[in-house]
Amino acid sequence: MRYVLRNRAETNLFALDAVAGALDLFEFSELPGSEELIRVETRNFLPPGLTEEQAENLIREKVLRVIFQRGLFKLRDPWLEIVDEPVKLYMPYWIGFYDRRGTVRCRVMDAVRRQVEGAKASTLFEEWLAA
Repeated sequence: MRYVLRNRAETNLFALDAVAGALDLFEFSELPGSEELIRVETRNFLPPGLTEEQAENLIREKVLRVIFQRGLFKLRDPWLEIVDEPVKLYMPYWIGFYDRRGTVRCRVMDAVRRQVEGAKASTLFEEWLAA
């Protein structure tokens, strides 16, 4: 799904993780072109867990939060449009495991931005691995 926040000056594209909607939004200035994407066949991926309606409600809430954080009064004639696009992007993550007082825990790194993710991502992957 592609979610668009438009005003007269700009268009922002947001993507929501369709697994649980727990991760922060991904924001794109434009959809990645085919030359920027790599097709990978793997069995190690998290299947979507949200219905289309749940995803639409979550993205609306999260985008509104982004609007307020950036400054609601800076927007002139805001228009929030949710557009269903047949685009599926799977974001790669690296997961490292460690022992914490007899319990295996994980740390998660976004493999594209090469940034360590926080507790939301760790919890998401730990729950998936425990299932």
